[in-house]
Amino acid sequence: MQQAARVFDQCAFFLAEQGTPGHIVEHGPTDAMFSTPADPRTADYVQGRFG
Repeated sequence: MQQAARVFDQCAFFLAEQGTPGHIVEHGPTDAMFSTPADPRTADYVQGRFG
């Protein structure tokens, strides 16, 4: 994750729950995804609460 934050201008967060196909939860500028994500699931992931 640190490398993604350092290297990419844009990124996306994909989430797949058991028994369901994966989907894009959020996408956009990398700095926004890591500093002020719009979706609480993205915030939980980038802050290390799961994954």
